[in-house]
Amino acid sequence: MRNSTLIRGTIFFIALVAVVSCAPKKRLVTVGEKNERRVSRAERTNILDNVVQRELYFTTFSGRAKSQIVINKDNYDVTANVRIERDKAIWISVTALMGIEAGRVLITPDSVQIINRLQSEYMKKPFDYLHNFTSDELDFSNLQRLLIGNVIKQAVGHDTEVWAIDGNHLLRGQINNLMYAVQVDASYRTMSNSLNEVARRQRLEAHYANYQESGQLTFPYQVNISVTAEGLKLQSAMNYTRVAYDEVLSMPFDIPSRYKEIQ
Repeated sequence: MRNSTLIRGTIFFIALVAVVSCAPKKRLVTVGEKNERRVSRAERTNILDNVVQRELYFTTFSGRAKSQIVINKDNYDVTANVRIERDKAIWISVTALMGIEAGRVLITPDSVQIINRLQSEYMKKPFDYLHNFTSDELDFSNLQRLLIGNVIKQAVGHDTEVWAIDGNHLLRGQINNLMYAVQVDASYRTMSNSLNEVARRQRLEAHYANYQESGQLTFPYQVNISVTAEGLKLQSAMNYTRVAYDEVLSMPFDIPSRYKEIQ
């Protein structure tokens, strides 16, 4: 792995377990296309209630996925092992060819830490370091939601407009400088999350597909995210091969004393 660009991109990829390039990408629907209408107040309440009830809920989550990442013009094939303790921590280990661990990340509501084993380096940053790449509205809760396919929390708020489009639903609105749009299907499963901060020219799109039942919960085994920001264009594809819920997890994160801290 190369240094600066890859480190920046890897932090965000691992922090988001991002995904898009090799998966078929669904086009975001925009209001104004045919067969769309704004729903009534009663319909809106019912739709948002169903979206909340459909959300994936767990105490702990673990998963393994084959991933392909594109960071600017560079391509990488990796395997990601993901562990989440709800509302507390996200731990991810990324391995490259022959099972060699390339990096490890630990994210909490107030910090982001990454170990780059191939360069013997590590980084410690506050959580808002991620706002260099995406909206300030991306907090730990929304990051967690993006990873598992739940809608961003703003989408079920009081100011969200709800539209019916070809049997699916579009939830959209604006908070401060952030424009958001979320698509859910007829079963109220998340199809996409979109965060667009026009003034800063930052955009994040997440797409979800291949929903499967696992342990009485429904999870999107294909998660797709693309990120565009100044100096960074990230696309990747993640296809899960295993997921599990509510198991006892460990999140080892020991930084060797010989590793160099990078800024």
